[in-house]
Amino acid sequence: MAITRDKAKGRRESGTFIPLPTSVLNHQNFTRLSGNALKLLMDLLSQLRLTKGGTVNNGDLCATWSMMKKRGWKSSATLQNAKNELIHYGFIVLTRQGQRLRKDKPCLYAITWWAINDCKGKLDVKSALTPLGSWKHEVPIYAKQ
Repeated sequence: MAITRDKAKGRRESGTFIPLPTSVLNHQNFTRLSGNALKLLMDLLSQLRLTKGGTVNNGDLCATWSMMKKRGWKSSATLQNAKNELIHYGFIVLTRQGQRLRKDKPCLYAITWWAINDCKGKLDVKSALTPLGSWKHEVPIYAKQ
């Protein structure tokens, strides 16, 4: 039985989606990620905004304790360890060093399989037309600190 247009209407979810290439999913570094690092990667990807030409805010992704606590994180130490693990495996890069005493200046991150956007000049790094691709480099297994 064929689905009519009326029956199909409203079945597709609206909103944004998380762009995760299968080349990333199949890489050895990805398979080594802990559950906490994987959850943080998904939380950061959920902040990414896409247009037809790519991203518009890669580099302006934030993972402060106050934000992540609302997303179910239970420990700031676990969150920090997940950030360190994602940096170790090259999935994210720090684009702005935050200032602990200024809540309007948190650390910011970029996903490395997308080019870093300008983000209105608020980053410590330069925007790039090509992705860093640091997730492709095989590194030793992450040792929790």
